[in-house]
Amino acid sequence: MRQIRALVITLLCLPLLGCFEEPVQEHLHLTIRVDGSVVATVVQQVAPSDRGHDNPQLADRLEESRATLEQNLDPWSQRFANLTSLAEHQSVEKSDGELRRTVHSAVFSSFDEVVRLVEADGLTGNLIDTGRIVELNIFPTGGSRATYFQRQDADRQLRQWSVQLKNYFNSAANLYSYLDRQPERAMPCFAHIFDKHEGLGETGPLTSAEAELVMLVKESMEEVAAALLVPDGEAFSLNELTRLVYDPFPARLTVTVEADVLDTIGFITEAGCFERPAVDVWNALRSLEGRWISPDLVTAAAAPLPEDQQPDPDVLWLASQPRRFANSPTAGDVESAILAELIPEEPLRLRWRAAAQSESELDLPSETWFEVMATAESNIPN
Repeated sequence: MRQIRALVITLLCLPLLGCFEEPVQEHLHLTIRVDGSVVATVVQQVAPSDRGHDNPQLADRLEESRATLEQNLDPWSQRFANLTSLAEHQSVEKSDGELRRTVHSAVFSSFDEVVRLVEADGLTGNLIDTGRIVELNIFPTGGSRATYFQRQDADRQLRQWSVQLKNYFNSAANLYSYLDRQPERAMPCFAHIFDKHEGLGETGPLTSAEAELVMLVKESMEEVAAALLVPDGEAFSLNELTRLVYDPFPARLTVTVEADVLDTIGFITEAGCFERPAVDVWNALRSLEGRWISPDLVTAAAAPLPEDQQPDPDVLWLASQPRRFANSPTAGDVESAILAELIPEEPLRLRWRAAAQSESELDLPSETWFEVMATAESNIPN
């Protein structure tokens, strides 16, 4: 019994483990200027080779990505080469001799060139200027980057993950049921789930029954969060795979408009930047909060971001929230719900007032366009 108790205490001290930052990242940022020109900036990042030191499949993916970028053979470089720009800029960042990041910017006289840039990845759109109102529309046209084998692998892993999600929903529901009867124990239990005790007053020890409930929640959270990790023997995480399969545009897409936006549809808005929602299992899970449990603990603790940008769960806030839980779902129920959320948001729309401009604004010297691109690059969201 003493050994079992020690094991429970050890598990309660383990945070969510692993590197949740995606090993290869693509980000397209559009800066729409008042004169109708658009600065398109593509940022591509590759994790250092030691990220794949014990995973040959991931190591091969990283090596191939670096080589492709170094030789300008990546799809973005080839698309830029086929377009006519007013000015263009490229930069490469290396660390310890390894390529880690590339930035490729171009200024286009109209949004039509941007459409050509993204249409190969299943997006299209238009920019309509009525003289009073300017409207940006973006919508998916279908397609996928995924291979047949990646689709098969995504289906297999999604079935397995649905079982893990079912276990997580059930263990969280059991904990919430207990806390309905003992609401004063919510803060100690959440403090142990997230290993955060400072500034919370007395948060322990837990009773043996509470320790068991919390342990099961933490174990199931670890299994669910594994969707953000690249498994041994694989090159992609489940989250990346589902984006390849279900999102026609698997790169991150953000938009900045040099005007006051009147209204928006579909975009995520943050600090003046508008982001197209990603289509992947993690965002699908976020959208299911309240379906079987609320608050959702696992998405409050993990995200596909670098370690220094991971969520910081607010234990006091979580403990004070109304807790809701429904009847235990089956793995089939969970899989069907996730699949229903893996549909791109459409349409995406921004509307703003048109600004007056001179006809010669596009006839800027190249040095000025380089300044415009530098400003656009400096304003790309993290």
